[in-house]
Amino acid sequence: MENKSLEQRMETEPVHRVILSLAVPTVLSMLVISAYSIVDTFFVTRLGSRATGAVGITFALVAWIQAVGYTVGMGAGSLVSRLLGKKEKEQAEQIANSAIMSGLLLGLISLGAGLIFLTPLLKLSGATTELLPYAREYALFVLLSAPFTIETLVLGTLLRAQGRAKASMAGMVTGGILDIILTPVFLFVLNLGVKGAALAAFIGQTVAAMVLGGCFWHGRMKLNGKKQSKNFFKIKDYGSIIKNGLPSLCRQGFASVAAVLLNRQAVGYGDAAVAAMSVDGRLFMVFFSLFIGYGQGFQPVAGYQFGAENKKKLKQAFIFTLWSSIIAAAGIGLAGFLFAPIIMSFFLKEDMAAQIGIFTFRSQCLIFPLIPIGILSNMLFQGIGQQGKAAFLSACRQGIVFLPLIFLLPEWIGLAGVEIAQALSDGLTAIISIPFVFCYFQKSEKKRTKKKTSDGKRRL
Repeated sequence: MENKSLEQRMETEPVHRVILSLAVPTVLSMLVISAYSIVDTFFVTRLGSRATGAVGITFALVAWIQAVGYTVGMGAGSLVSRLLGKKEKEQAEQIANSAIMSGLLLGLISLGAGLIFLTPLLKLSGATTELLPYAREYALFVLLSAPFTIETLVLGTLLRAQGRAKASMAGMVTGGILDIILTPVFLFVLNLGVKGAALAAFIGQTVAAMVLGGCFWHGRMKLNGKKQSKNFFKIKDYGSIIKNGLPSLCRQGFASVAAVLLNRQAVGYGDAAVAAMSVDGRLFMVFFSLFIGYGQGFQPVAGYQFGAENKKKLKQAFIFTLWSSIIAAAGIGLAGFLFAPIIMSFFLKEDMAAQIGIFTFRSQCLIFPLIPIGILSNMLFQGIGQQGKAAFLSACRQGIVFLPLIFLLPEWIGLAGVEIAQALSDGLTAIISIPFVFCYFQKSEKKRTKKKTSDGKRRL
C-alpha cells in the first residue's frame, strides 16, 4: 500500500481506505507507547505508593516535553499535507527540514532549562518532602530524553504526513518494545529503583529517534531531507510551523498545567489520592491515545483534500472518522466501566487508593463516547489551517473548561470534585466543539453549491 505515493492514494482510493491505512499503524504506535507507560506504572507500583506518586508528579514535565514535540511535528505535518495537496513538493520538503532542526534546538533548550529549575518545578507540581527524592530520580532521565522524545514525535508526524504511517510505526514500536523489556530488568534485576523505569524510557526514546531518522533520510521518501543545509535555517518557516502547531501546544501545554493542578488538589487528600490519580491518568491515556492516533490518521487526509480544494471528500473523511470513533469509544467506555475494579486491582493495593481510582476511572468511561468529538474537531481545523479555532478547541479540554472546574469543584464537593473534574471537562468540550464543526461544513456546502451554480451559468 505504501508503495503508492500519498498523492496517488488521495486521488484514486476511497477516503475511508486511506484514513484506515494511515490510522491503523498510528493507533498501533500509540498503543505501544501507552503500553510501556502502563508497564512503567505497573512495575513502579511494586515499589510503593510514594514511588507511584512520584512518577505521577513528573507527568507535568513529560506533558510539556510532548507539547514541544507535538507543536513542531503537528504544525509541520499539517503544512506538509496541505502543500502536497497543492503539488508544492519542494516547499513541503523545506518545511520538513526546518521542523527537524527546530525540534532538535527546542529539545536541547528544554533539557537545559529543566535541569536548572528541576527542584522548583517538581515542588510546583505538588511534590511533598517524601515524594521529592523519588521524583528527582525519575525526572532527571525524563529531561535527558527530551531531545530524543521531541525528535521522535516530529519525525513520526512528518512520515505520516507523507503517507508513510508504517515507517512511523516502526520507530515507535521498536522504542516501546525495548522500554517494556528493559523496565523490569532495571527495576528488579539491577535494583535501580524508580530511576530504572526512567532509564528504560530514555533508552527506548533514543532508539526510536534513531530508527525514525534512518527511515526519514534513507528510506523511499518523497521528502528525503537531502537538501542543502541552508534549508534548515529559514526563520519564516519556523514561524509557520509554530503558528500551525499552536493548537497542539495549547492541548499539550494545558495538559501539563492541568497535571500540576490535579496533583496539587490531590495532595490535600494524602499520598493515596496522588497515587490513584497518577494511575488513573496513565490508564485513561491508553484509551485517549487510541483516538489521538486515529485522528492523526485523519489529519493528513483533511490537509491534503483541503489543499486540493476537494471539500466533498474532506466532509466524507470527517464523517467516517467521527462515527467510527464514537462507536469504538462507546464500546471501550462500557468495557472500562464494567471492569474498572479488576483493572485497578493490578495497580493499587491500598483500599483508599483503589476506591479513588475506580470512581475516577468510571466517571471518565461514562463520558468516553463524547471524547472523539473534541479530538477530531480540533484535528479538522488544525489540518485545514484554521489555527484560531483549533487552538481554542485544544485549550478547552484541559484549559478553558478544566481549570475553573479543578479550582471550584473541590471547594464545593471535596475529593469527588477532583475525581470528576476531567470527565466533566471532556463532556463540555465535546458540546462546545459541535457548533464549530457544523458551521464550518454548512458554510463550506454553501460555497460549493454557489460555485457549481456560477460554473453552470458560465457554461450556458
